[in-house]
Amino acid sequence: MIKQTLEEWRNEAIERFGESAREWAFQCPKCGNVQTALDFVEKSVMGLNDAANAVYQECIGRHVEGDGCNWAAYGLFGTFGKGRIVIAPDDGREVEVFDFATEQK
Repeated sequence: MIKQTLEEWRNEAIERFGESAREWAFQCPKCGNVQTALDFVEKSVMGLNDAANAVYQECIGRHVEGDGCNWAAYGLFGTFGKGRIVIAPDDGREVEVFDFATEQK
């Protein structure tokens, strides 16, 4: 599993998907669903600010029946080792998140 600072994680996301965080794509480690923050917004699940935080830790299926599954990276089994660990700059706390999708949505 890749472990990186928040700055390294953000830089990689920008390199992969561009400056707009709402278009960064993440993949659920359980069901393989590929999602962006815009998916959460377009399905009226939540506003963009909340979606920008949920997209890398919650499968959209937690909010939309029939899409994805109900997995969350902050649950008991995390990402099954298929995600990433991001280190918070202020306190060094390690946060498990979904991995970036290999494809652009």
